[in-house]
Amino acid sequence: MKNAEVLYNRNFTTGEVDRRMYGSFVEHLGRCVYNGIYQPGHPAADENGFRNDVKELIRELGVTAIRYPGGNFVSGYDWKDGIGPKEKRPVRKEMAWNVLETNEVGTDEFARFAADCGTEVLMAVNLGTGTPKEAAELVDYCNTEKGTAWSEARRGNGSEAPHDFKVWCLGNEMDGAWQINMLKAGEYARKAREAAKMMKWMDPSIKLIACGTCTNEVGHTSYGDWDLAVLEEAYDCIDYLSLHRYFNYDPAKQLFYPMHEDETDIPFFFRDLRDFLDTIISACDFVKGKKRSDKTMMISFDEWGVITDTGAVPGGVSQDFGFANFRQLDAVIYGGLLCTFLNYADRVKIACQSLLVNEGGMITTDPGGKAIRQTTFYPFQDAARYGRGISLKGAARLPKAATCHHGEQETVTTACVYNEEQKEITVFAMNCEMQEDVKLRLSFEGFGSMEGIAWRELYDDDPYAKNTFDEEFRVVPKEKELADVSDGVTEVILKKHSWNVLRWKLK
Repeated sequence: MKNAEVLYNRNFTTGEVDRRMYGSFVEHLGRCVYNGIYQPGHPAADENGFRNDVKELIRELGVTAIRYPGGNFVSGYDWKDGIGPKEKRPVRKEMAWNVLETNEVGTDEFARFAADCGTEVLMAVNLGTGTPKEAAELVDYCNTEKGTAWSEARRGNGSEAPHDFKVWCLGNEMDGAWQINMLKAGEYARKAREAAKMMKWMDPSIKLIACGTCTNEVGHTSYGDWDLAVLEEAYDCIDYLSLHRYFNYDPAKQLFYPMHEDETDIPFFFRDLRDFLDTIISACDFVKGKKRSDKTMMISFDEWGVITDTGAVPGGVSQDFGFANFRQLDAVIYGGLLCTFLNYADRVKIACQSLLVNEGGMITTDPGGKAIRQTTFYPFQDAARYGRGISLKGAARLPKAATCHHGEQETVTTACVYNEEQKEITVFAMNCEMQEDVKLRLSFEGFGSMEGIAWRELYDDDPYAKNTFDEEFRVVPKEKELADVSDGVTEVILKKHSWNVLRWKLK
């Protein structure tokens, strides 16, 4: 058995965890929208065609914000196609995923769906084929109360009150060669700046997310340089820089750039994510210093996830998308990624798991039947439920394992959140070691005695076990007793390939 040690001190804090850390992402892709969240005629559909069983699971999951409507889709999307009477909406050839878009679901429908789910909408505008003027008009349509042509159009379409979307994305992955109307850094930076200016003229209260590097994968040559160019041009107009990253350990599943990682390389994912964040945060701070700015740029990691063998491949090739069927091991990886975001809570203020339903989804729907929770549902739910408060810095000595492509890497990732209002401390702990359990020694300074509330463990002997429609509760968390902490030190055993949530109450 390997050993790990982590020390948490009450005075050594990282930052407040933003509620938008627990966001997700809905794009018009595969069965995410149509035959996913929206399926008129299904027994669970509401009067607007959205599935109540899916809404119930989204509320249970704890999603606080949903980025919409894309994604690659948004770079060719005209938002005006998705408003007004449905029978008059045009059917378009959708270029990002090479399918027909009926426009049955648009801005007003999705706003009502999100409100039913209790989530905020992070609205994305088209800066591929779209213009800054069209982006500003969308803000007018959504956020102006009344009296303008676009606000009155919204009221006429059945949404009398403004949607009042507070956070807006300035395009999507505009440095990706797969993107509709990909732009060079300088082209995008100027377009984003002008869009930001006009959008904030429409509504000065909104916050804006500019496209940063859409991946740090080997082969993506704009990494870093793109971010500096965008920040130097648009720093004063924006509030967040967005990052995207999907992790894959199946060499047979290739995306845009060649990927060679295998299962042994899973421990590298978390160091890679830390390196990615460190690099882009450094770029943000460099430009802040260069501009003598008082504003600190925050990060919106608004697409993240784990690739499965059903994952979509960009590039205009039509595919028969079903749903992502995640393994127990994938849930462990999710837990480690969430821990990493929590450990950067001072700068990562928005994070959106991708996607919410079916394609990459934590929720899977049967078009003719029920909706189920994927294994990845549970670590996200845990973090959204218990990861509220102040993130603490940990001083750690962690075990390592050899990887095939990245040397030795740490196999345990932890995060600690102190909820002062509830007087609770939660430690999230992931062990991605495939062969050995780990004895984790936790030390706490400045908290006094701590009463154990519960230990929630997600584990299956088979790391490849999945939840299916026939066996939807094969992989679920189990509640265990957790010892009190009376002398500032406790020990727990983290099973191999397991996700753990340890909760204490301050006495």
